[in-house]
Amino acid sequence: MITLIRLFRVVLAACALLLPLSPGMARAAYPDRPVTIIIPFGPGGAVDIAARILAEYFQTKHNITLNIVCKGGGAGAPAMLDVAKARPDGYTYGFPALSTFSTTPQVKKTGYGIKDFQGVAQITNMWLSLAVNADSPIKDFKGLIEAAKADPGKVNYATHGALSSQRLFMSGILKAFPGVELPHVAYTSGHDVSTALLGRHVTSGFGVTTNQKPYVLSGDFRIIGVASPQRLPEFPDVPTFAEQLGPEYTFPSPHGLVAPKRVPHDRVIVMQNLLKAALEDPDVKAKFSKAGLSTDFMPADQFQQEMEKIWNTVGLLLKENKLN
Repeated sequence: MITLIRLFRVVLAACALLLPLSPGMARAAYPDRPVTIIIPFGPGGAVDIAARILAEYFQTKHNITLNIVCKGGGAGAPAMLDVAKARPDGYTYGFPALSTFSTTPQVKKTGYGIKDFQGVAQITNMWLSLAVNADSPIKDFKGLIEAAKADPGKVNYATHGALSSQRLFMSGILKAFPGVELPHVAYTSGHDVSTALLGRHVTSGFGVTTNQKPYVLSGDFRIIGVASPQRLPEFPDVPTFAEQLGPEYTFPSPHGLVAPKRVPHDRVIVMQNLLKAALEDPDVKAKFSKAGLSTDFMPADQFQQEMEKIWNTVGLLLKENKLN
């Protein structure tokens, strides 16, 4: 009798496995719960703006919630460590600037390196820009250098972090001006840099055009240099650093989504494709453009190559500028 009961139970279990799942019981497609995007900058900056535009699209088009978490400070290390240590299930991603992401771990112990991440997709490429107050007597980069020579230690520049792309770029420039004292002031976001410049707490603010454009349009700021190879269409009167200093003074700032290394490849591809569709959406493109952002999609495999390329380039720059 006991043997028959056991056999009956086995048969019932097997039948249950063979029964088709009802629609309500079907396995949900990834992602089926909120996805967290960790940004290694304070709120209000260009990356935060881009992420929130994407979050609105994901919610409206796919009913997918993106939780945007801005965690500034520590040159981006605390935020990116959170990403590296997150459960590798495809529900936590980072949205860094590749240059800052590549700089910090090569300067100090952070608990992570490039081997702990994989590229998902490039989202946008921003151009570095240096601004002063609109009524400042400083009209160009040469004027900033002359002001620094005239008042050593009193003329300065601000960026969004101690190891920001802007600081790395400026350190390279200042090698051409030995003896010039131009102190660096670190904040936690591009928004904070603009606020400090607006309040005249700093002489100049080094950010990206996205953050500085509204202040240029309002008549508060004047951009005195951009790190693009050619003048930008939205700022045709602003000279490039290449024009002012030489063709080698260009510096792109790619930004995109990265995942913990062990996130399954199929989930990375799902997120890659969702981002591709988002960046091709006319409404998203219009909102990016209005915010001064470009839509520069790059798929996971190419973005991974870009991450590795920038990691190596930044490593060389750090050695040349003795910042590591």
